[in-house]
Amino acid sequence: MRALPSVIAAVAALQFLMAPAQAGQVLHRISEAEPETLDPQKSSASGSLAIDRDMFIGLLTLDPQEHVVPGVAEKWEISPDGKTWTFHLRHDAKWSTGEPVTSQDFVYSFRRLVDPKTAAADSSDLTQLVNYQAIASGQEKDLTKFGVEAADPYTLVLHLTEPRLALKFLLTDPMLFPLHKASVEKWGAAWTQPEHLVGNGPFVMKSWVPQSSVVLTKSPTFFDAASVKLDEVDWIVTESTKTALTRFRAGELDFDPLAKNDIPWARQNAADQLVTADVNGFTFLFFNMTKGPFKEDVRLREAFNLAVDRETLVTKVDPRGEKPAYGVIPPVTSDYTQQSMDFKDMPQADRLTKAKGLMKEAGYGPDHPLKVKVTYPTEENNRQLLLAIAAMVKPIGVDLALDNMEWQVFIDVTDQRNFEVGYLNLVGTYDDYENGLDNFRSTAGTYNVNGYANAKFDDLFHRGGTSTDPLERRHLMEQAEKLMLNDYPVVPLEFYVRNVLVNPKLQGYVAKVVYNQSRYLSFKQ
Repeated sequence: MRALPSVIAAVAALQFLMAPAQAGQVLHRISEAEPETLDPQKSSASGSLAIDRDMFIGLLTLDPQEHVVPGVAEKWEISPDGKTWTFHLRHDAKWSTGEPVTSQDFVYSFRRLVDPKTAAADSSDLTQLVNYQAIASGQEKDLTKFGVEAADPYTLVLHLTEPRLALKFLLTDPMLFPLHKASVEKWGAAWTQPEHLVGNGPFVMKSWVPQSSVVLTKSPTFFDAASVKLDEVDWIVTESTKTALTRFRAGELDFDPLAKNDIPWARQNAADQLVTADVNGFTFLFFNMTKGPFKEDVRLREAFNLAVDRETLVTKVDPRGEKPAYGVIPPVTSDYTQQSMDFKDMPQADRLTKAKGLMKEAGYGPDHPLKVKVTYPTEENNRQLLLAIAAMVKPIGVDLALDNMEWQVFIDVTDQRNFEVGYLNLVGTYDDYENGLDNFRSTAGTYNVNGYANAKFDDLFHRGGTSTDPLERRHLMEQAEKLMLNDYPVVPLEFYVRNVLVNPKLQGYVAKVVYNQSRYLSFKQ
């Protein structure tokens, strides 16, 4: 659902304003943008998917530290050849209607995801399942031939064409949540409206007021409801960082990720509430690799990378404790050797000299600049960073104009590849290096934000992803990242650090986790 009809929205807003305060524990948390949709198979926005994680749970799920743990499946086995995964479902898993969650619900969801008619954001988590390619491409119309089987109501079997060590991570992704078939098919695109949405997670939707809030209440049918301490979760849409801080100080938010300009104030006035942590994410620019000047000439992409002084960005322009980024896998990632662009150890003056030479070879320079726009989501911190970058690339012959837009417009523009350069923060949801590299596969759908496509990268990623040897898998993925970095489809800027103000009464908050699941949070009594 992209927006409620105006009449429903008005009624919902009136009910929300007139409703008495919810008794018990109520968490107020920020939604940095209006959810593009709460259909977990159609969203590519981390914020929307975080709300989905509160309302649904998959076969496997993540614990507070983002490690994989049982979800609806209480146990599972993998065949010796790695091609058959058998999941044994909990008998006490229920939908919010009280109906049992069965293996057939996962069959329906997985088939819906891969069906081209669904137009899912990305179905490639299931690439290794039998007949995935034929069905996803539309060549095979019979969805029953897909490699997912309900052996009985509480046994689900996945049939793979090749091993996939990362499948346990992928099964925690929201697009692989079970869906309530009757509700989805009865209500169509409106199934995510509060009065229609049926979930199986720790919370159910109470209301959704566009550009205001999504309110969830504790689900009595959730199999682990006894451990859920919160009675209500209010996801409050607050796109302005200044407004977010004001609301936190007024007690209207229980934690607030700070903008750069607010960190000095917090250190001075709220040090006892400030938590800082490195997280699994990075900030980057990305070139349109489907059309335009950057698609055609790698020299332009390399020169742009060379001209950006990352050390200055993290020490003077955006000093939040970030580390400069020359690759895409953050240093917090386990069991991985970081890869970097070749010029990492080159002095900045030498980088500029080389960048100017590349631009001259490509026919550009200060007297004949390359004029391009950078498209980015509206936010003052983004603007300040990009203005600094525009100043850095100007001496090599790039005139970089800023083009800001609201989040949903930004998503639409980038999905349609109607941009020249884009700006984004990319955040991982679990501790594995495939989580970051996955976005550069040519088959990654809208998750591949700039349309990068390299058959050699795809091959290395595929070979790594299907290897049963963890060391071989890692080495192949490291080669894949290095190959991609040598193509310069992106400009890595900073590895992400979060500075968060946290209500001292809030328990269970993990600063390194960008989107803490509400089920693990509570308040001191």
